[in-house]
Amino acid sequence: MMIGLILLVVIAYWIFNPSSSGASCCTGHQSQVNSLDILNERYALGEIQREEYLERKQELSGQKQYVSIKKE
Repeated sequence: MMIGLILLVVIAYWIFNPSSSGASCCTGHQSQVNSLDILNERYALGEIQREEYLERKQELSGQKQYVSIKKE
């Protein structure tokens, strides 16, 4: 009898605790979204043009090379 009660408490905790790895409940879960994901979504929704998308993508990936122009 006591083992059944303990088992019931453990199962209830497992189901209702959002931080447990096996929880099927989606409340409290937040997916990690990085800046490149946001940029891709903005481009897909048509909020930014292709040129701006490619430029910002290069900046975020660290491939953008900055050129300084000095006037003499």
